[in-house]
Amino acid sequence: MLSKTQVRQIRERVAGDNRRLTLMFAALSDKGRFGIFRLFLRQHDLCVTDVAAVLGISVPAASQQLKVMELSGLVTKERNGQRICYAVLRRDPAVRSLIRIIDSFYA
Repeated sequence: MLSKTQVRQIRERVAGDNRRLTLMFAALSDKGRFGIFRLFLRQHDLCVTDVAAVLGISVPAASQQLKVMELSGLVTKERNGQRICYAVLRRDPAVRSLIRIIDSFYA
């Protein structure tokens, strides 16, 4: 039987995992963000202007979508002078699992 401490620890871990996965799935539920994510699976490192040009959207719109993806834990950003570039967080186990699912679907 679990102790009260063990129950609390498990409950906290599950709640944290649920929050994180909910954010990731919510971010990918948007058609535009899902398209951006798939784009990043083909091109490993893109700047906001690149995403905007490829998708035919404005730079502010691309920036907003990428910000949502960053907050959900799907991508990370890096500033290179005036340019802000993003990359998929491939080292994250949850993101790697999502990539495998997406890759298997489109294979």
